[in-house]
Amino acid sequence: MNRKQSKPGDPDRYCPACGATRDPGDRFCRKCGNPFGADAKPNGKMRGLTGLRAFGLAVIALAIVYAFLVFGRGDTGSQQQAQSIPIGAVGDPAATASTQPLTPRASADQLFNQAMSAYETADMANAQRSIPMAITAYQQLSTLDLDARYHLALLELAAGRPQGALAQADTMMAQVPDHLLALSISARAHEALGDEGQAAQFWQRFLDAYTPDVAASRPEYMDHARALPERRGRAESYLRERGLR
Repeated sequence: MNRKQSKPGDPDRYCPACGATRDPGDRFCRKCGNPFGADAKPNGKMRGLTGLRAFGLAVIALAIVYAFLVFGRGDTGSQQQAQSIPIGAVGDPAATASTQPLTPRASADQLFNQAMSAYETADMANAQRSIPMAITAYQQLSTLDLDARYHLALLELAAGRPQGALAQADTMMAQVPDHLLALSISARAHEALGDEGQAAQFWQRFLDAYTPDVAASRPEYMDHARALPERRGRAESYLRERGLR
């Protein structure tokens, strides 16, 4: 039976456990696996990490993860940004347009709609406030087309100023003698003035011009398409009530 030949006096040359010869730099005994250093354990495996070494490795691992998140995600974000759709290419065009400043004419038309809506629904408090504002907005425009003059004439009627409405109607008929909207304004203004004879004449002119002039498809006729049939019915009723039709 072989006995261990321990030579504790020379541990750098012999294994202190079995006495086998060791070479400089060996960390374990080649015969019995006995560890020669403080950071080794039997079977050739490293001992558990010390607290300081574990902390150092943890710092390195965190640094690697951080670098991946910062640089890796940064590249992805730049690619997504390059492929993103411009804001102007999506969304509701009407909503986008609504954020733009209104032109003076658009502001006047908006006030007209508010004023006439209040007047037609008998909201007199709002009507009395908004009608003068709308009239002023149209009067401040540099030019008035036929549609704007018709709006202004309606506002004058709503304000109880038939003479102002007649002035706008006369200007419209100077451009288009049988303009249906101007004829209807003149008839209504004369009604307000109590001049039934003049009112009847303009309503008759309106009915005579109705069919041929509607065919002209003027822009203001398209904008007030529902008003024309209503005015026609009013003209027929006015004349029929007075035995003129």
